[in-house]
Amino acid sequence: MIQNKKATSYALVALSFLTLASSAVSPVLASVGEAYPDIPSTMISLLTTIPSLLAIPMTLFCGQIAGKKVSYRTLTVCGLTCNLISGIAPFFTNNFYLLLLWRALFGCGTGILTPLIMPVMMSVFQGDEVHRQASLNAVSTNIGAVMFQMLGGVACAWWGWQATFLIYIVVLPALLIVARLMPEPPALTEEEKSKKIPLSLFRPILKWCILYFFHMLLFYVCVTETSAVVMKSGFGSSMTAAVILSLVTLSGVAGGWLYKFINKWEICALGGAYLFLSAGYLLMAVSSTVVIMGAGAILVGIGFGVNMPAIQVFVGMEIPGFARSNAASILNVFGSLGSFLSKFMIAAIAGLFGYENGRFNFAVCVGAYLVMALFCFFSGLKKRYSNVVCVNNIKTRT
Repeated sequence: MIQNKKATSYALVALSFLTLASSAVSPVLASVGEAYPDIPSTMISLLTTIPSLLAIPMTLFCGQIAGKKVSYRTLTVCGLTCNLISGIAPFFTNNFYLLLLWRALFGCGTGILTPLIMPVMMSVFQGDEVHRQASLNAVSTNIGAVMFQMLGGVACAWWGWQATFLIYIVVLPALLIVARLMPEPPALTEEEKSKKIPLSLFRPILKWCILYFFHMLLFYVCVTETSAVVMKSGFGSSMTAAVILSLVTLSGVAGGWLYKFINKWEICALGGAYLFLSAGYLLMAVSSTVVIMGAGAILVGIGFGVNMPAIQVFVGMEIPGFARSNAASILNVFGSLGSFLSKFMIAAIAGLFGYENGRFNFAVCVGAYLVMALFCFFSGLKKRYSNVVCVNNIKTRT
């Protein structure tokens, strides 16, 4: 059993490492634009956004069949194989629209994998083991994001933009690890497979999904606005902005590691993450030097790193096994929509108050994250009070 858990842990860490693999393409968009001068910039940007968009329907579909009609192991191998082939194929591609097709297929592979990590983790591990594994997954995800971004930029600078896609060869060892080590979680019974999610379960799922939607909506403000704020404030160039954004990802590793120590606070740990995010955005909003802005980015990254494992664990704990793949797929769809709509919705709020994008957007995030933190703290207090009342009632009856 212990060996089974170790094998599952290695497989989940390998899968988590690839969660943000699509970020490798972000640093090379300008070079791709130069290679295809007749292609509009909006089409070029699809190379980074189309994987996320295609992942949404695939995530919903796989959430319905995972562990019921198709085994988790089979789906994982299919998703990794799709990512390996479609990830490397653009290196051999000269036609832009074929390149876009490969990126769409890469999104499909990512969509297959997205709803699998949480239900597999929750079915194999119990108690504190779940929190430790979720922490490891978050650390691996952030390390992967840093490596893919850095290697993508380096490969582009040294060998040209097409060489960037050779980075996806790292999917191969992950595929071998999963094929070799990942055991199939305990199978669902025929009764569980035929069960439909009752309306009573949608309430806790929806609660976490809405919270995750707003979290991603606010978090991506840092991704979309940092570069403009850095240059308008005279802090430096786009390279300076890239360094600040890398601090967010690097400190996300620390946040993921920190989660295993504070998970005992339950939903209040999530409230603490939102306080870190609020404080980080406050420093970025009022920063007078690049050092202060970098400190804010570190706090934002720590909050993001704690939030990643916390949300998944809390959803999994409130949902029975037969519904976890569905819940994971819905959760990630809400997260994808939040990140996709971030630029538009925050800009609309800024426009209502007569501000342009920039520091005001950071200030909006400060207030919104404070509200979310208060919601988590009050929910934690309410839950604790309910538990105390329940225990007192039991003692009274006995």
